[in-house]
Formats: sequence, C-alpha cells, structure tokens
Amino acid sequence: MARKRKSFLRVLLIILGVVLLISWFYTTSLIGVNPKTKAYYTELKKELKAKGYKTNIFTISGRRWQLDNWILSKFGGAASQSRHRKGEAIDIVVLDVNGDGKANSEDVDIVYKILNKKIIRGNGGIGTYKGESDFFSRQMVHFDCRGRRARWHR
Repeated sequence: MARKRKSFLRVLLIILGVVLLISWFYTTSLIGVNPKTKAYYTELKKELKAKGYKTNIFTISGRRWQLDNWILSKFGGAASQSRHRKGEAIDIVVLDVNGDGKANSEDVDIVYKILNKKIIRGNGGIGTYKGESDFFSRQMVHFDCRGRRARWHR
C-alpha cells in the first residue's frame, strides 16, 4: 500500500510540474498578446539598437491565465484586473542596455523614456517598480495598449 501511495504522489508531482512548466512557457511567451503590444515590443528593440543601446531585455509576463493572475495578485502585487488577462500587456526585465556593465535604474530609465516619448506616448500604460527590493521588480517595466495614457513609478 505504501508503494502505491508513493507512486501516486510521484505521478501527481510530475503532473503538477508539467502544468507549472506549461504555464510558465505560456506566460513568458508572447502567445495571445495583442498585436499592438507586440509591435511596441518590436519597436522598443529597434529603437534601442538605433540609439546605440543593447537589447538586453527579456519578457517575464505576457498574457496570463486567470489562475496565474489571481496567484500574482494575492502574493505578488499584481492588479486583480490586470491588462495581462486580456493579453494587452507585457512585462520585461531590463538588464544592461547602456553598456556600463551594470543593470540598474539608469537602464530602466532609458527603456521607460523610449517607450514614453517615442513608442507608446498617450496610447497605453507604462509602469516601473524601481523602489522594490528584489532585482526583478526593480528592473521590470510594464507596458500595454489600453488606448489611453496611464503611468506609474514605484
């Protein structure tokens, strides 16, 4: 009986692991993300290159399933009605784009300014979380295609 229970638990853990892995791949990809928001992301990379910066950015969140967003809203500070649920938003982590060997607020500011002044302007939201204590939150930039201007800094 104990052997059957261990086998059942092992299978259950494998299934849970597969589900979590699929969820992670889905959330970090651009699958289901609004074409306008994807275009913002593509424009951002082009503009960084055009200005002589590195494109050291990567997606950490695109479209979210309702369960993912619920978990993030309860334990990670995400908005319960996040634009990610509709596929309108992308969160990126900004690494060393200015080439000074450090990933810091200067790099986040560069990306923010390009998104704000050149790409999104008044047609969407942009948010930063520089006051947060962990690296990913400090280096994260949110942008979306909500159709109206929204800005926040933390």
